Amino acid sequence: MKNEKICLIGCGWLGKPLAQHLILAQYQVTATTAHDKSGEFKAAAIAYLPFDLSLESALPGPVTKANILIYTIPPLNFSIVKSFFDKVDVDKKIIFTSSTSIFGKNLGDVDESFAADLTNTSSPLLLQTEEYLRLRFKNLTIIRPGGLYGDKRHPVFFLQGKKNLTTGAELLHLVHREDCINAITAVIENDIWNETFNLVSDLRVLKKDYYIEMAKKMNLTPPEYDDMGLSSGQTNISNNKSKRLLQITYRNPNQH
Repeated sequence: MKNEKICLIGCGWLGKPLAQHLILAQYQVTATTAHDKSGEFKAAAIAYLPFDLSLESALPGPVTKANILIYTIPPLNFSIVKSFFDKVDVDKKIIFTSSTSIFGKNLGDVDESFAADLTNTSSPLLLQTEEYLRLRFKNLTIIRPGGLYGDKRHPVFFLQGKKNLTTGAELLHLVHREDCINAITAVIENDIWNETFNLVSDLRVLKKDYYIEMAKKMNLTPPEYDDMGLSSGQTNISNNKSKRLLQITYRNPNQH
């Protein structure tokens, strides 16, 4: 068994299979969620404790003793997130799952060196949290997945049958859950810290083209878009850094 003790803060749709993957890789893993799911995690052979960031005043032992914390909770109020991380030792290794939604619209070509700002972002809470974490922790790696899909989950299920959508001229930035798991594992295996990675597949097509065609493939009611013309300035997120440093070969969302 490997020496690193890993604690997953939040163990839902991404965190649970990530925990199972890391356990199979011989890491010592403990998972937390806000709600007691002890039976579910016992069946999956995952060490588990209920822990709610918004309610608990002290950190439980598995959090303080872990060498690596992996945070996979969807955006919360910044004060809650800050209160939690204020208690975490500044020398601990942190993997924080953010999102490519920190980028705004019409930015052109962007990569991890691009300085996102609060005047043009789709996720001000995540952007604020990223900035805080960079100032606090010495060993922080930020993972920014695009739209997640895999294991019967896909954005098209949410979009099916919707009308008057205004995002059709935007470029598609999807990533499979397994690619996220492989990226996080690569960070740990290769001891890659103080980095940021955008995780998005290679496929770059208009959202309207992709989701209409995907809905038809899945026998769903296609969404309808208002903005059928090309945008004058799109945001195109690069995945080159993740492919180079993490050796990720991205799955093709057309083959979902």
